Amino acid sequence: MFERYTEQARRSVFFARYTAGHQRAAYITAAHLLIGLSWEGKGRASQIGSLKDKIPELCASLRIQWPFAKATKEQLMIDIPLDNSSKMALAYAAQEADLDHEYWIDTDHLLRALLRFPNEASEALKTISLDLPTARLGSLRHREEHPSGRTPLLRLAGFWFEPIRKGFVKLAILTFVGLIAAAVIYWINF
Repeated sequence: MFERYTEQARRSVFFARYTAGHQRAAYITAAHLLIGLSWEGKGRASQIGSLKDKIPELCASLRIQWPFAKATKEQLMIDIPLDNSSKMALAYAAQEADLDHEYWIDTDHLLRALLRFPNEASEALKTISLDLPTARLGSLRHREEHPSGRTPLLRLAGFWFEPIRKGFVKLAILTFVGLIAAAVIYWINF
């Protein structure tokens, strides 16, 4: 499920799960995802919205106790499912990555996804004056200043084909060379 996610985005989801476990919540909510994004201080989302510095403010808005006490092993071992709002956020994150023509889903895509529909996280983000257009502009600027360094992928019919992209390139080159060789042989025999 998270194979397209960058390491920072995966850690954000882990921190969201940790937050839900600490709160003894039955589900991981959009609020937990926002707190998870806030914990990942090196991620694009945190740098765009200065989330790391605003954790206490966000937690107060979401009525989540901050700072957390150390979680027990039992709290960390329990499998906590995603609720509908967090599932929607993950789906929107994939769409945001596609809008950027990116294969990898990064933390800024998760942040923008939380802002795409009404939920408790989007309401908390309004308290720190962060909206979707501002987040998209900040994301664009951050990507220009700090490119990911990953190569863009070939996308065909809605699917990403990075593993076979190199094969397509080699096949095209060999076909072109073959056509030239055939034309030279035909011209010599003519």
